[in-house]
Amino acid sequence: MSASAEARDFLWGAATASYQIEGSPLADGAVPSIWHDFAHRRGKIRNGDTGDVACDHYHRYREDVAEMGRLGLQAYRFSVSWGRIVPEPGRANPAGLDFYDRLVDSLLGQGIVPFCTLFHWDTPLWLERQGGFVRRAAVEAFAHYAGVMFARLGDRVKHWITVNEPLVYATHGYLFGSHAPGQHWRIRRMFATAHHLLLGHCTLVRLLRETVGDAKIGIAQHQVWIRPLDPDDPRDLRAADLADQVINRFYIDPLFLGGYPPEMVKRFHRFLPRGFERDLPTMVEPGDFVGLNYYQCQSYRHAFWMPFVGALQAETPGAARNELGWEIDPDGLYRLLLRLHTEYGAPLVYVTENGYPTVEEPHAGKGAGARGPEAAGTPPLEDRERAAYLESHIRAIGRARGRGVPVGGYFVWSLMDNFEWAEGYRARFGLLRVDYATQARSWRRSAHWYRERIQAGAPEGE
Repeated sequence: MSASAEARDFLWGAATASYQIEGSPLADGAVPSIWHDFAHRRGKIRNGDTGDVACDHYHRYREDVAEMGRLGLQAYRFSVSWGRIVPEPGRANPAGLDFYDRLVDSLLGQGIVPFCTLFHWDTPLWLERQGGFVRRAAVEAFAHYAGVMFARLGDRVKHWITVNEPLVYATHGYLFGSHAPGQHWRIRRMFATAHHLLLGHCTLVRLLRETVGDAKIGIAQHQVWIRPLDPDDPRDLRAADLADQVINRFYIDPLFLGGYPPEMVKRFHRFLPRGFERDLPTMVEPGDFVGLNYYQCQSYRHAFWMPFVGALQAETPGAARNELGWEIDPDGLYRLLLRLHTEYGAPLVYVTENGYPTVEEPHAGKGAGARGPEAAGTPPLEDRERAAYLESHIRAIGRARGRGVPVGGYFVWSLMDNFEWAEGYRARFGLLRVDYATQARSWRRSAHWYRERIQAGAPEGE
């Protein structure tokens, strides 16, 4: 890692995740994850898509790192496939470790700072069959896997992320059933999973500090800016406050404030793991930074018939939306950054995900487009709405930095189109378009724009 990269006040990056881009999920001694299992169940993924090939990054990583260099990326956030590293309890897979060795060395060769996420949802199937994160024993398995990674890459990787979006993993996997492992309305399992993921985060923070003293570590939290549908209605204000506790504060308060939100505990105590209170003193361990994943805002109104929360998401009149229907509000990112600063002790923050989806149905045939900035005469693929979205959110970061919020970097989701979970390959977030038939990467207009935005320097206050 170059000293100049580490000395930067602000890092410009892009993000991906293992199952979404790598393909070859069973190659070279790897074992199935819950997402490999889930994607192969009939009717679970749009169009029957799977991550079997994805972007074939497992074989094309050198090409992809070269594209990162042409983009001018200063940092790259990737995740490790747990099942590539630990194919069975207690045993490490040399071939899996070798892959990430080569990836990290390729990044460093381009002067790109690696940010390594250890858990981005692809629990090994063997662990899920033992109960997964519903059971406390998963924390020990998580620590073993992390220890293997710290030992192998800790001399070169100095930025680690423990868990990506515990909220989404717990709720979509065990409540809504739309994500792996696909369980519906298992409320006790949802809360147990969330608690054990947070406990695992704290365990890994301490483990890294014991083994790799000069590295930094944090958690990537999915947060939504929550507002009342009618700010003049006290009932909507209460509904929005409780929704905020359920969606945001439950997953971050224990790490900074030493406990779950009191109103949440009051309403959901019987669903929380038995004896969870004994863990709370050991869970006050946020790490060295907070990763903030931000995409949207939501409005809530009072709904007395909704069990436990009495709140219901409602469409905000006049709100702009993306092609997946998510409400767009860059001011929400600004407000969440300010709240982290004022209510959680002013931690260093990286915006570890922020992106805009476009919908492209299978076989849409958008054409090849430009392969890179040097492809003269070939127009880039148009996605002006993505560039506008990213620019508005980067400006929000600049406003927060102007107020003293220590934001250390920004990662676009995503470097390239990928397997977008339940949406399959229909939802495309990439700066680079992927033609899944040929695996060709094409530069969208937003990629050219982002390259120029990086060159312009860190976002500053307005």
